[in-house]
Amino acid sequence: MNPDSQPGHIDQIKQTNAGVVYRLIDRYGPISRIELSRRAQLAPASITKIVREMLDAHLVQETEFQDPGSRGRPAIGLILDTDAWHYLAIRLHRGAMTFTLRDLSSKELVEESLPLPDESAQPLLTALIEQVDAFFIRHQKKLERLTAIAITLPGLINAASGVVHRLPGYEVRDMPLGDALAARTGLPVFVQHDISAWTLAESLFGASRGAQDVIQIVIDETVGAGVISGGQLLHKSGRALVEIGHTQIDPYGQQC
Repeated sequence: MNPDSQPGHIDQIKQTNAGVVYRLIDRYGPISRIELSRRAQLAPASITKIVREMLDAHLVQETEFQDPGSRGRPAIGLILDTDAWHYLAIRLHRGAMTFTLRDLSSKELVEESLPLPDESAQPLLTALIEQVDAFFIRHQKKLERLTAIAITLPGLINAASGVVHRLPGYEVRDMPLGDALAARTGLPVFVQHDISAWTLAESLFGASRGAQDVIQIVIDETVGAGVISGGQLLHKSGRALVEIGHTQIDPYGQQC
């Protein structure tokens, strides 16, 4: 049997093509189906099918727009439907955690900052899950369109497995944060080092947008860096490639 004809391989190709189309609409929308076919290098029939599925899923929407250089009636283009789906961003830092519910344009819908004591008889993972449960109860009417949870935090993290190996200021050893929260909520959960996530966000939406190779160094409460090479965030065995952590600047100063 030709491996390319196996269902799993075909599904992967479909997902890849859909991802390409979605990113092109995000970047160039409003964009016509013809232009989308040209940029994606996919047959018009394939574009029609992918777009129809995205319209049905409320991922994209049609809009009228005037194509530059053309006259007459406006064309029908495609843009993202950013209002239809939401995601929950959770940022953990020493002493506090911040919950922010956003739509797909990153528009803030709800934000709360909650205490996260560094000295507690309760295990940190238990405290986190209880805070998430409480947030869901308070805002259940606004969470009907929730699609995923993203968590950023400092420390030693395996982004692939969602395991937090170390977290500054807390007694954490190999905490299965991603799996535990996914099991509790039934949603996909993505765990990432805060600086790596910041670096990726800058490359997608910020100062380094469009750059293929980026090094971002952050010096504040901690010292760290994020690296993007060839447009991809670099990791080593699931962990952030560059983890500087605590650095003693004054050679005669107090030891870390």
